[in-house]
Amino acid sequence: MRGSYTNTVEILIFLFLGAFLIQIASGETTDISCIHCHSAEVKELAKSVHVTANISCADCHGGEIHISGTTISINVMSINFTGIPERTNISDLCSKCHPEETRLYKESVHWKELEKGHTIAPTCTDCHGAHDILSSKNPQSMTYSGNVPQLCASCHANQTKMSAWYYGIQTDRFDTYKNSYHYKALVSGGKGVATCPDCHENHDTKNETDPTSSIYPANLPATCGKPGCHAGQSVRIYGGKIHEGASVYLLSIDAKKLVTYFYMLMILFEVTFTLGLIFLGISSKFEIRRRE
Repeated sequence: MRGSYTNTVEILIFLFLGAFLIQIASGETTDISCIHCHSAEVKELAKSVHVTANISCADCHGGEIHISGTTISINVMSINFTGIPERTNISDLCSKCHPEETRLYKESVHWKELEKGHTIAPTCTDCHGAHDILSSKNPQSMTYSGNVPQLCASCHANQTKMSAWYYGIQTDRFDTYKNSYHYKALVSGGKGVATCPDCHENHDTKNETDPTSSIYPANLPATCGKPGCHAGQSVRIYGGKIHEGASVYLLSIDAKKLVTYFYMLMILFEVTFTLGLIFLGISSKFEIRRRE
């Protein structure tokens, strides 16, 4: 049995090598492709919007392009192969097809922090995916309106990421948004309900202290009153809460937490004081009886 098995394996190897040599001689080597080593990535790419746009592996990772159907030849790594791009280079790579989105992203706080060396700051692939990029109209997409709050929360509700990226960013933004009318309407099946990018913009997200930011106090009426939201009502709704129950800060101190800690200490003091009085009362009775 072992000899028969060995012979079968040898025959299969011989046939494979023979077919491979014939293909090399004829210039057809498309069966030795990216999918042989990166099957998971290629399968993800096959589901993405890039396939319909005829974007191949080599368009993003470089190399000599020899496309036949959906496969790429072994020569893909022979010329100008770049492999996995650095995080600071991903936006430049995407700009080849998405110049306007990249221009806006380069104005954002995300890019500025990434440029400073805070590599945990998001780049294109963090929000859109690397290979399985889906249309924002697809409910399975990370950028689908109903999924965006959770996408943003993956960073902004993460204490470790926020501390590592930029000290001062509060991690209660998602929780306080969930208390708002917008989120409650969203999870109830509401359409066109405001999510994070509707207020903070998609690619050019900026800090609220930036005068060009969509959430800069002077710009809020225009942000809330833009078409599709509260057009014509911007002045009246200005001042409404998007993040219900958001923290209030006094001299960089979270006032809500300060009040919470104050009451906790007061309760602890009162309980301790009461127990102390009870203990003294019981001790006094024992002392009186002892003296009698």
